[in-house]
Amino acid sequence: MSKLTNSHPVCSVVIPTYNCLSYLKQALQSVKQQNIDELEVIVVDDNSNDGTWQWLQEQQQQTPYLRSIKLKGKGPAVARNTAIKQAKAPLIAFLDADDLWLSGKLQRQLAFHQANPELSFSFTDYRHVGENGDDRGTCFEFWPSYRPLIQQEKCYQIKADASASLFAENVVGTSTVMASRAALQKCFAFDEQLPSAEDWDLWLKLALLGPVGISNLCDCQYLMRDGSESSKSQLRIKAMHIIYQRYAQSIKQQSPKALTQAKARIATAEAGLCNEKSMRLSAVFSRVQALYYSPNRRRFIETLADTRNLLMLR
Repeated sequence: MSKLTNSHPVCSVVIPTYNCLSYLKQALQSVKQQNIDELEVIVVDDNSNDGTWQWLQEQQQQTPYLRSIKLKGKGPAVARNTAIKQAKAPLIAFLDADDLWLSGKLQRQLAFHQANPELSFSFTDYRHVGENGDDRGTCFEFWPSYRPLIQQEKCYQIKADASASLFAENVVGTSTVMASRAALQKCFAFDEQLPSAEDWDLWLKLALLGPVGISNLCDCQYLMRDGSESSKSQLRIKAMHIIYQRYAQSIKQQSPKALTQAKARIATAEAGLCNEKSMRLSAVFSRVQALYYSPNRRRFIETLADTRNLLMLR
């Protein structure tokens, strides 16, 4: 990557990080390998205690396009918003510290935005990778309405039904997103008051604000860390209910079906939480709700599996 020689970068890369130094080094290397001139990279260290801040200060001495910001445990929404406020470029790309961009990702996305300046944001497919490097499939493979895109010619295109589609299925990976800074400022970026799922909320705000670009190119690797906490699942479900109510009226005018699909997704999340807490009967009830709202083969199999698990306990 060339050194930033002026104060007008074409894109600002925003990376929040917390105790993720080993992964952060790889993420920054993947940005460097994009070979895009005139980038700025803003890393927000949210009170790490693994040497991240010291390492960033050393890197800044030899990397003119790198900027660092120190926060005191404010969370990813505040971290990203802080960077957005200080970004200089008209386009902002997000990358989480434990994710990676594949070669050419930024160049292709920049070209699409520059050819379509009316875009509010764009996103791509991405691959889930386990901590041991095992391939866990792509995002678009998982979501039924996006799966057909995989077989199409690899390209960027403008998605006609973006807001309804993203309400039904939260398919957007934050590390694949490039957004207009003006659009982010207009919709006040990430909602810092939400207990979770502020990313889904932002994509909906942006989709209602302007055109959305989508690519079936798998241009990012998303690290799936094993293990989860019920408290985090509870906060996410609470946020999903808030966001559903926030946008339901607008989405209903476009696609009533998207409302039932979103309800099914929330019920599926509730079933997962019930299973984490060994509340097997409640899990089956939530599975049946999800199947009722939006029946498909995967939900049918999940309902059968949870029903079998419940019966085995009796």
